[in-house]
Amino acid sequence: MNSLWQDIRFAFRMFSKSPGFTITAVLTLAIGVGSVTAIFSVVNGVLLQALPFDQPGQLVQLWGDPTSDGRGRNSVAAAEFNDWKEQNRSLENISAVRRVNMNITGNGQPERLSVLQVSASYLRILRVQPLQGRGFLPDEDKPGQEKVVMLTHRFWKRYFGSAENIVGSSIRLGNDSCTVIGVLPPRPKIPNECDVIVPFVFGSESWHHSRRDNRLRVIGRLKPGVTVEQARSEMQSIKQRIKELYPEYKQKWGVAVVPLHEELTSQIRPQLWILFSAVGFVLMIACANVASLLLAKTTVRRKEIALRVALGGTRWRVIRQLLTESLTLSMIGGGLGLLLAIWGVDLLKQWRMASIPRVEEISIDAYVLGFALLASILTGLLFGLAPAWQLVRSNLNETLKEGTRTSRSSSGFLCGGLIVLEIALALVLLAGSGLLMKTLYQLQSVPAGFNPEGVLAMGISLNDQKYPDGEQRAVFLRQIIQRVESLPGVEAAGSVTTLPMSGATDNSVRAESQPDQDDYYISTDYDFVSGNYYQTMGIPLLKGRIFTEHDNTTSAPRAVIINQTLASKVFPHDNPIGQRVQFLGNSWEIIGLVGDVRHRGLDRDRMERIYMPQAFSSFQCNLVVRTKAPPLSLVETIRSEIFKLDPDQPISNIHTLEQVVADSIADRRLIFILLGIFAGVALLLAAIGLYGVMAQLVSHRTKEIGIRMALGAQYGKVLFLILGKGMKLIALGVSIGLLGSLVLTRVLTHLLFGVTPTDPVTLVGVTLVLGVVAIMACWLPARKATKVDPMVTLRCE
Repeated sequence: MNSLWQDIRFAFRMFSKSPGFTITAVLTLAIGVGSVTAIFSVVNGVLLQALPFDQPGQLVQLWGDPTSDGRGRNSVAAAEFNDWKEQNRSLENISAVRRVNMNITGNGQPERLSVLQVSASYLRILRVQPLQGRGFLPDEDKPGQEKVVMLTHRFWKRYFGSAENIVGSSIRLGNDSCTVIGVLPPRPKIPNECDVIVPFVFGSESWHHSRRDNRLRVIGRLKPGVTVEQARSEMQSIKQRIKELYPEYKQKWGVAVVPLHEELTSQIRPQLWILFSAVGFVLMIACANVASLLLAKTTVRRKEIALRVALGGTRWRVIRQLLTESLTLSMIGGGLGLLLAIWGVDLLKQWRMASIPRVEEISIDAYVLGFALLASILTGLLFGLAPAWQLVRSNLNETLKEGTRTSRSSSGFLCGGLIVLEIALALVLLAGSGLLMKTLYQLQSVPAGFNPEGVLAMGISLNDQKYPDGEQRAVFLRQIIQRVESLPGVEAAGSVTTLPMSGATDNSVRAESQPDQDDYYISTDYDFVSGNYYQTMGIPLLKGRIFTEHDNTTSAPRAVIINQTLASKVFPHDNPIGQRVQFLGNSWEIIGLVGDVRHRGLDRDRMERIYMPQAFSSFQCNLVVRTKAPPLSLVETIRSEIFKLDPDQPISNIHTLEQVVADSIADRRLIFILLGIFAGVALLLAAIGLYGVMAQLVSHRTKEIGIRMALGAQYGKVLFLILGKGMKLIALGVSIGLLGSLVLTRVLTHLLFGVTPTDPVTLVGVTLVLGVVAIMACWLPARKATKVDPMVTLRCE
């Protein structure tokens, strides 16, 4: 320990003698260790840590599997859920889960809530104990029971101000008065984020007894000792045993049993591992950079090391001293990097990561601190071992003499190899970032089929008792639209059930002129609209007309509008206007043809779509308003107009359509920005490393350059003499980097759109960027070499 403290004190003395080297090395390591620690904290919180429930490995999610090979994910019919619940022996219990929206009224300003309907066993499956009150009793999901509700901690705190006497009070949810029986704890959060939870009651509705109508999700808990494979096998057996009870299209379906942790993180898992690999490259570049700096210092310290050995010091003792210095340096850099990681994690959690599952569990915990410590130690060993070994393996007797060209050349060879590695890794990161940048450009240039600029959207959920039939709902929406369109700054308004980029609902349609056979049915998305919807959205009317007030009544002849894609499938050679189609069990006349809208996302193909009057829809829709003023500035005015019509009518989910479009590519944008930052850091570090190596080369060859210039060498020849060495390193690094890019960028395939992983334009572009930066890093030392005064150099030698 005494000698260790002696080595550490000596290391600090050495650092103080070279402040420029120390600051550069520490900052380089801080960037590398800080970046990898920040991303590891995300990977750890989202992917590696178990779910925060008791025995989380027993929690599973069950799906209908159209592929019958375990890959399919489809919601479950209510009767199918009962089949599983009654016949399985592998699961302790299972719970139905269904998300709906309901209005809360009578407790202040009305709001539209996200409501989770679950079986009474839901909280027992998760083993979550309420913070206040109690959970659901076993019979509270049966018909005829008192209406009860549980509040999430977030909603209780926001809406009720954390009122301590909330348990036992009543709230009006939808049409029912519900008794609050409990408040959920803030941690752990249930897998499905919502405002309140109510029991799902199997009633008299037809879909509650159907094996065809798929509306439920299902979670369960495995019995102790039962594996996922055993449960999956049993569920498949149940399905096969009673497959005749299912509709024909579902008889070949299987059952997917997926661990809940895997289900929650499956979408984000590839992106996080890509980011973790990227910061791993940054850390490797940082290590190579610091190793190059240390190798540069070894030239100055060769005689010192030779004297130590000549005076009786063993090679191992010298290696230990040098490794102590590198580890001390890495621990300082790692400590600063940890501070950067803490700041980076806070920034990531606040910035565009709300959609990432388990984001609230991302933190700098003991695992992350241990990782940062381990990364610092391994980094110190990695960049410190090569220079230490390079020093002690050299011919120390020759080092004590004047000429040390052999050792210098071997040191230069190792430095060159590290620079080649840095350039190659930087090019791989630049290639990945370039591909994602081109993907975003391609997505943003895709015609969405509507104009989102200046359009405000908000959700409206109508009370089914106050507006029990479609015509009443249509009248109320017409009044809202008329009031909104009369407001200053409003150009047009309308309503639609589903906003673009927010998913879709599909069914089958056929031309009435075709036989009622499966071959003539076309799958199509559908929606319900009213008011000046097409004008508001900027969707062009190509033929026919749009809906009028007369069409938006249930007593009027059934009229529909279809898009181009559907028209080309159903009526490829005929004018669709005036034709009739069979859809949702009714006959409809086509009155209009409109342009295609990419409802499922900018990266998805145009889909068939049929529009129907809002009078035939359910109780929920979205009001869309095109404005001349900033859209969000009109929210309160519109809310006030709606309250004048119905003081119990809330609006919710308020946003602009520009934000909807932006959110549809938010995951790609987040990955691109982070990967772009890491690529930029890698490029900077590689340039600094190359500059350092070339500066070292010029320093070593000062005598040679002086002699050459004394003998008449011109400026250009000296410049290209130095640049030639750098260009060889650049060319070798770029060649290796291009080969690596062709292989490694394939992992980005699922994130790309309109571009291939081997896109030549992108690869050539990033190669040119790297080449220009690298040449500038070489040119600066080369230019310095041309300013060498031969007389001064020869006099010093």
